[in-house]
Amino acid sequence: MKKILFVIFSLIISLGIFSLASCSNKKTNIVSTSYAGYDLAKSVAGDLKTSSMLLKPGEELHDYSPSVGDIEKIINSEIFIYIGGESDEVWVEKQILPEINKEKTKVINMVELVKNSGKVYDEELPESGVAEETEEGEEHELDEHVWNSITNAKLIVNEISKLLCEIDSNNQKTYKDNCNNTISKLDEIDNKIKNTISEGNKNLLIFADRFPLLYFVKEYNLTYDAAFKGCETAKEANPKTIENLTKKILDNNIKVLFVIELSESNIANTIITNCKNEGHDVTKRVFYTMHNVSKDDYNNGITYIDFMNKNIESLKEALK
Repeated sequence: MKKILFVIFSLIISLGIFSLASCSNKKTNIVSTSYAGYDLAKSVAGDLKTSSMLLKPGEELHDYSPSVGDIEKIINSEIFIYIGGESDEVWVEKQILPEINKEKTKVINMVELVKNSGKVYDEELPESGVAEETEEGEEHELDEHVWNSITNAKLIVNEISKLLCEIDSNNQKTYKDNCNNTISKLDEIDNKIKNTISEGNKNLLIFADRFPLLYFVKEYNLTYDAAFKGCETAKEANPKTIENLTKKILDNNIKVLFVIELSESNIANTIITNCKNEGHDVTKRVFYTMHNVSKDDYNNGITYIDFMNKNIESLKEALK
């Protein structure tokens, strides 16, 4: 499948790059492939630089392919931030990076940045999940959702600040102040999460969805179960998975069932009905993972910090 995608992307992007020969050199400042990079960059750059996101709000990251306009934005950017995992490695690393002038455009690979700190994990099949068929010899995928760790978010923020100071030395103080302010807010979130967990009576989170939160639960020593692993593309769960998750909820008296943002919630609704038939009420809550956000949340300027605060409120309910 990845080979097919590579061929498609190669054709699209090669044509796109060829057509950019006569494009303007207008800078687009900071460009990120996904929401987390976009918003963390925005918090550091403030009003001095424009941070933009290639994904349209509400768009599924795993279905994204770049337009010619997107390619132009990347090539003309001052800082380009990408995830570095399965979602964008096919088209970014094979096609875009060789075309970027590294003296004019600084690049942040979020996975590689975190990998250098020694804190990356392979995707895990949740206990209740059913393994999908894989090609012979296919390696385990690295879990790419590094930004869901507060520690990793701080690494990303510091790297953005460092590059902005290199690019625009006249405004170093502003970037450093914005960076320190963002780090302080992240530290506050970190303390809130730790307090929420220490005050809770449970340690188990259940997701009727994909699970792009491995870095989050690892950081806070939480246990979890889910329908799918991090970047699973299936939308319908195996009946055995639904049965397993229902039993896990009943056995552990779980009162909150999580889905991630932009989820269709079909699996969650089925599990909630199953639990209700057994005389057990479960409430569905969204846990924000920040691959992307809804149009309303984007237009309302909801930030990474805001989403983490929403997650904390849900955690309080789930861990009672």
